[in-house]
Amino acid sequence: MKYRVQNIFMLDAICHQYYKGRRGAVEEVLKANPGLARKGPILPEGLVIELPDLAPPEDNSSFSLWE
Repeated sequence: MKYRVQNIFMLDAICHQYYKGRRGAVEEVLKANPGLARKGPILPEGLVIELPDLAPPEDNSSFSLWE
């Protein structure tokens, strides 16, 4: 999905919002957007980046040893 940066935003905040806090999202977005890391931590308004589809998260539900 293409995403246009609004109001000068940080990549980790975009990933947290779009991917609901999933681990590894920032790294995957950086892989999908070569050169994005050189823009610095605060992305300029209007920049278009690719937000890739990520594999479903692992099931981290709790369990009991004594069920």
